[in-house]
Amino acid sequence: MQGFLLGLSVSSRRNRFHGGVNGASPKLIAYLVNADGIRHAAWVACIWGSDGEEIIGEAGWFIVDPERGSAELALSVLDGWQGSGVASRLMVTLMTAARDAGLRHIYGDVLDVNLRMLAFMRKHGLEPDFDESPDRGVERVSCQLN
Repeated sequence: MQGFLLGLSVSSRRNRFHGGVNGASPKLIAYLVNADGIRHAAWVACIWGSDGEEIIGEAGWFIVDPERGSAELALSVLDGWQGSGVASRLMVTLMTAARDAGLRHIYGDVLDVNLRMLAFMRKHGLEPDFDESPDRGVERVSCQLN
């Protein structure tokens, strides 16, 4: 996971974490990989590279409101793999698992300048939630899960 995070461009890291993440701290890596499959679920997309298995994308959700069945999602793909379908496969997996886990609502916060991700989210059924946007510069997208 450390190699994956360091392989993201500065722009992709900013889009994923909404700020400057210059490295891959042990705390950040632990958060991303220590999913319990109940409150926090995570997936990676991998390929076989010259050094063995390499992560090219990651996605996950974290339950933020158990009573409402609501979770926040996050997703990122290495720059060279963006547009290849990796993100779509991760998103389908994430949404299917969220439904299977009994979640009723999922949302994500996207920088408003990240038009490509906003379009991607709309393609996967998440629409802008104008009443819930956390702050200026961030667009919250969400959907109800059936």
